[in-house]
Order: sequence, then structure tokens, then C-alpha cells
Amino acid sequence: MRPAPITFATKADAGRYLSSVDTDMARGSWLDPVRSGVRLREYSQSWLAERTVRGRPLAVRTRELYQRSLDRWVLPQLGDLMLDRITPAVVRTWHAQISAATGPTAVRQAYAVLRAIMSTAVADDAIARNPCRIVGAGQARSPERPLLALDEVEALSAEMPVHLRGLVQLAFWGHLRLGEVVALRAADLDLRVGTVSVVRQIVETNDGPREGPPKAGSQRTIHLPPQGLDALKAHLDVRGPVKPLDHLFVRQDGSALRAHHVHTAWKTARNRVGLPGAHLHDLRHAGLTMAAQSGATIAEVMRRAGHSSTRAAMTYQHAAEHRDAEVAARLGRLARTTPASRSGTRMARRPL
Repeated sequence: MRPAPITFATKADAGRYLSSVDTDMARGSWLDPVRSGVRLREYSQSWLAERTVRGRPLAVRTRELYQRSLDRWVLPQLGDLMLDRITPAVVRTWHAQISAATGPTAVRQAYAVLRAIMSTAVADDAIARNPCRIVGAGQARSPERPLLALDEVEALSAEMPVHLRGLVQLAFWGHLRLGEVVALRAADLDLRVGTVSVVRQIVETNDGPREGPPKAGSQRTIHLPPQGLDALKAHLDVRGPVKPLDHLFVRQDGSALRAHHVHTAWKTARNRVGLPGAHLHDLRHAGLTMAAQSGATIAEVMRRAGHSSTRAAMTYQHAAEHRDAEVAARLGRLARTTPASRSGTRMARRPL
């Protein structure tokens, strides 16, 4: 229930006003007088508290990233404006200002958060249309990562400390994210059938590491190829006896392994093998690409990767440049062995 803006002299006047409201609602131009009079600062905090992804509350790390974008780039300029006063022109001016003050990643993240908040405001009838209309402003434009070859993965693994070599191999053959690997416990392994179950992850938050469920749709059980299973067994030999709830990967002194420990060792390893630009996530990227090249369908790649959308899985359906050259070479060999090529006759043309 919402109060009318004025008191009407007659019931007929009130009826005409309600009819105009019905018309505005049907056109999608009606604004909720209660919600549209809220400042972005207050509305954004309610949005953060209520925001869900596939029915789940925001992960702690995601919430912190959103709050950081709001506090640093959105609210100082726009926080005191009423929602219905944030126009496309205001957004364009704000976007130009922060683009001149920080890098493209921070700008993209801030714009994406603002656009999501304003989309919810549209759904709440607080505004008629989303004022964030800058084409492509919220989309990532990261260049495609170079593809690690198998021998490069082996070289990187060999240069890691002995207690972390299995982590590199598992990230490659099992396609696990760093937070998923660090969170693995002995009970998550089934060496008899050669599987690893991903049921949790560890994320670094402002208050330290926090263990919780993996990304939405990422809980899965992965079968390892023989090479990955052998690497895992070799790691267990180094790790020594473990109880079911013990973490699979720890520091050499047995204390908890943190993400920055892995990154420090990785930085040293990649410099030693002459791959200073290699990222830890490139292991997952290379492993999933190899899975796609082995003939895995998009659905199968999605399952192994823990992806919930085909858009992410399509990334790994491409072929590396050297792989494309191999395809061309095979085509040439096939053409030389066909009857038409051997006899020198021309193959009949058929419409495709």
C-alpha cells in the first residue's frame, strides 16, 4: 500500500488518479514513491545484504570486493543522490571521472556493481529504466592467456618445493582452482577409482582465510588420468600418513598452507623455467583445453571445470596454434592417401 501524493476532493478524482497509476504500471513507467526517494548509499547496503546468486548469499570475498568498489569509486560521487536522480548523463560523467583516476579493472568492476544495483532498482519500481547504458563498460576484455604445454607444466612442477609439486599437477590434471586445491582433505580422495571430490574452497578475506562451499555449481567429483593419479600418489608419499580430515597440502612444517605461500613458490618456479608471465590459473586453463582437445564435449568440460554456463566452458574449446598446425598437417596427409589424390583425378564438387 502506498499513500497518494495529495488528498482528493471526490471519489471520482481518486478513481481517475488510480487509473493513471494503472496505466503507468502497464507502460512500465510507474515509480514507487517510497523506494525512488531513497539515496543510493542506503539502497546499495540493502542490496548487498539481500543479494543472492542462484539462491545463495554472496560469498564473503565477493561481498568484500563489491563493498570496496562502492566505498572507493561509487558512493563518494553518487552515494548522496536519490535513485531517480541518477540519469544516464550522470553515469557517463561519473564513469569518465573514475576512468581518469584508476585502471580499467577497477572501473569495470565499479560500473558492473552500479549497473547491478540499478537493475534491482528497476525491478523494485524505484526507477523506470537502468541509467547504466555505456556499451561494453562492464565487460572484461582480458587478452587470451598463453597456453602452457605439457612439458612446461612438468618443468614448473619440478621447480616447485617438493611438498607443492603435487599441487601443480592436481591443478593441471584435475583443473582445480587454487582455493579448491588448498581446501582438499584426505577424505576427498578415492585412490581406488582415481577421483578427487571438490566440496569446499578456502578464500582469503579481510579477516583471514575462510573455508566454505565452492562457487555455485562447482561442487563435483573429477576422475584423474593416470598421470594425475601417479602425481597424487607421489605427493602422498612425501606428505606421509594422513587422517581423513587432514588437509592434503600443508607447509613443510605441517602448518596451514595459505595462498600467498603458493604464489611465492610459483613466482620462483616460473622465473627459473623462463616463464615469468605464467599464472597459477594457467594450469587449470591448460588442463581444460587439453580435455577439450581430447574430444570432451562442452557438457563434459563444464562438469570437469565446475562451470554452470556454456560461455565459460567455450573458452576451452579453442585449439592452441601448434594444435591447429597439427590439424593442417593431418589434413595434408589424409589428402595424399585418398584415391583421388593418388590417381591425380579431380574430386567431384558437391554443393554444401
